[in-house]
Amino acid sequence: MSLDQLSIGNELKDSYKATSTWIKNGINFLGDIDEFYRERAVIEKEYSTKLKELTKRFFEKKAKISSNLSVGDEPQITPGSLESASLVLWNDVLTQTEAIADEKANFSRELQSKISDNLVSLKGKCERIERQIGSINEYLTTEKKSVEDEVAKAKKHYDSLCQSTETARDKNQKSPSDKHTRKLADREVEMNNGKNAYLIKINMANRLKDKYYYQDVPEILDYLQELNEDRVALMNKLLKNANIVERNSLDKVKEKLHLIDNTIDQNNPKLDIAMFIKHNAVDWAEPQDFYFIPCSFWHDDESLIIKEPELTELKKRLNIATNEYSKFEQSSLDMKQSLEESTAKRKTDESITLKFDSGLQNSLTLLSKFIKEDTNRVKNEVEIEIIQNFAGDKDLSYVAPVAQKKSRFGFLKGKKTEHEQNDAHSVHTVKSQTSSILPSGIFNLRSGKGKESSNGPTAKALYAYAATSADETGMHPGDELSVVEEDDGSGWTLVTGPQGQGLVPTSYLEVKAAKKPPPVAPKRGAKRVQYLEALYDYTADGEDELSIRAGDRIILVEDDTDGSGWTEGELNGEKGMFPTSYVKKV
Repeated sequence: MSLDQLSIGNELKDSYKATSTWIKNGINFLGDIDEFYRERAVIEKEYSTKLKELTKRFFEKKAKISSNLSVGDEPQITPGSLESASLVLWNDVLTQTEAIADEKANFSRELQSKISDNLVSLKGKCERIERQIGSINEYLTTEKKSVEDEVAKAKKHYDSLCQSTETARDKNQKSPSDKHTRKLADREVEMNNGKNAYLIKINMANRLKDKYYYQDVPEILDYLQELNEDRVALMNKLLKNANIVERNSLDKVKEKLHLIDNTIDQNNPKLDIAMFIKHNAVDWAEPQDFYFIPCSFWHDDESLIIKEPELTELKKRLNIATNEYSKFEQSSLDMKQSLEESTAKRKTDESITLKFDSGLQNSLTLLSKFIKEDTNRVKNEVEIEIIQNFAGDKDLSYVAPVAQKKSRFGFLKGKKTEHEQNDAHSVHTVKSQTSSILPSGIFNLRSGKGKESSNGPTAKALYAYAATSADETGMHPGDELSVVEEDDGSGWTLVTGPQGQGLVPTSYLEVKAAKKPPPVAPKRGAKRVQYLEALYDYTADGEDELSIRAGDRIILVEDDTDGSGWTEGELNGEKGMFPTSYVKKV
């Protein structure tokens, strides 16, 4: 039997009480729904009020720090009413948030007027109809009881007539007479009339019984059924209206958020810097070089003293500086290369996430080491240059003195051994390499390119693997690899090897013991596949975004772990970002 053919009156016999109770439960349920939406309206109103208070407070805070954030504490040019691009963005965030608060207040009012009030009205109408059906049932029940009483009364009257007839027959038998015979005949007529009336009442009662159970009760049960169906249908409409009201409210909120997005897109990170530079530019001259100031009572010039024994001391300093220079020159070159590689790696990574600090901190650590090493290199380089420049053609070879030993008998050894004689250190002229090393090339360091390096753990390729996508790399058995990021449970490891940097199957690498390779490379994420369900439509605004439609089942690629409000997913073979709030995990 189809749902359209279902009938309580046909399927359930003599079930008015149970059905009526069930119908009343459904009508009372409307009160619970009404209570929910009224409380929801209160929450939305409270949220609106608190959101307005929040934006007001931060508008006031912004006004106090606007100038300091835009142009600094002591600008050379006051900005007037101008604000930096970031503050313009922040002002728009607060303005649109305030508009969202107003929309929340409007949403609260619509929940009360369009949903709760209509639920109360529906509940009242259902109750009135249920009472009307109840009054009909009460009449039918009373009428049924009356007919049953009439049958019992007719039966009692018939029995009484039978008894009177039997008494008249006994008297006529005991003392026959015309009088007793006529009385007996009258009693028999009355008895037969009573019987006929009794039979009529029985047949009438049976017919009314059939009418009651097979017509009247089913009919009012079907009216109760119709009442319940109408109640559910109207309840569905009101719930759908509630969703429409909320969706319309969210669409308006979404419009405000899109306005913020547009302002965010216009906030080039360099705009704040440009404004700060403009309002803090001053006429600047390089500080004067240090120069030799002779003693006030010992007049001298700025030339090095290159006569003996001062020359020997200069030779000693030159020897030390030369050795130190070689050491710091090589360490500076190594640090410079590492810094260039780190900078190049950051510059090639176009995506900026809250994990940006790890790469930047690494570069800053390398920069700090490079600056220290290069400062020491420059110090020694300058010492070498000035000594060589003032010494001219003098021999700057330096032989370190060797301490003489006393013999066991107290006599001094008068000669140096041949080894000691040849242990002299010769100093050679060192050319300046400032053009390739000096910190004036910091900008070159930031823009320089170099191959990537890794100081992390290493791995050995056990089996050959060919890259199947742009974020993977290939390898051959025996390749030595640097592990950039270890396996996080996905079955893949990020490495740097002869064929570049990329992902390779973890099972293809030497771990503790060699493993047999799987017949095919594991699909990334196959270990823990997480799906998302789209709640709303979203149209991509850029190449790195993904268009989704409400109801789409999306594969989660990267969760919103950095709190940016964006999630990366895959749909129909395409990957991209979309708002986190537009989906839910399933």
